[in-house]
Amino acid sequence: MSSIWRPVRERAPARSLMVVVAHPGDEAFGFGGAIATAAAEGAYVVVVCVTRGWFDSRLTVASPLPGGKNRDVKDAAINWRNNDTVREDELRRSVAVLGVRVVRMLDYAEGELDQIDFDNLVGRIVEPIRMHRPEVILSFGPDGITGDTDHIVLSRAVRAAYDRAAEPLAYEDDIEEDQVAWRAAKLYQLVVPPTALAALGERMASDGYGSGSEPTLGLDLGDLAQLKLAAISRHVSQTGSAGPFHDWGTEARDAFLASEHYRLAVSALPTPVDGESGLFDGLA
Repeated sequence: MSSIWRPVRERAPARSLMVVVAHPGDEAFGFGGAIATAAAEGAYVVVVCVTRGWFDSRLTVASPLPGGKNRDVKDAAINWRNNDTVREDELRRSVAVLGVRVVRMLDYAEGELDQIDFDNLVGRIVEPIRMHRPEVILSFGPDGITGDTDHIVLSRAVRAAYDRAAEPLAYEDDIEEDQVAWRAAKLYQLVVPPTALAALGERMASDGYGSGSEPTLGLDLGDLAQLKLAAISRHVSQTGSAGPFHDWGTEARDAFLASEHYRLAVSALPTPVDGESGLFDGLA
């Protein structure tokens, strides 16, 4: 019998979705609408976050206490003691609002995904794909939306993991023996098209923000945009207590949150779906 933890899952969930993100906050700012939409439709939703959103060189120093963590409350107590756990806690509060069933944290260091063993990262993503067997997977595209290096590396890793998860002998020495091969039906990548950028106006985050590719699927969030806003507001360490849209005005904020866009990167469906209107279109 495998010693690895197994999730409690309904016998026949209507649908299943996995969202793979780089940092706490990505799940809300980038994918919150898709997550809320899928959960509202009864889908079993899993979020995999590969970092805890914080890195300190002392994480590489052995703890002086058996089983303890190397935290010195006398040295930069506020930042050191709390920042990594605070961001994870904010993520868990965020996904609770959105309706996520399971969160997996892979515990890599933020800003260093381009320096780690890429094949190991792919294997770490293959493992939850095989465990949770999602029908649809969401992650970043090659541009990373913001140009963030972690986002770009993660996009490549998720694309590779999508394929490797379906190969029965891939990572056979590293993953539990009962983790059988699994091919998700579709992989989507997040897109921020020019029409969405127009809603930002002068508030454009940076010159590198946005996508060069056109979406194949647009999600109109309707009332679920307010759930996305609530999830974003849980990330106080990133947005401040006033929230990220405190100086926008209701109309500008709602226009920005009203929709999300995705590009179908790869599909295992036997026939393409014309004019997609939802993540699960074409699935039996």
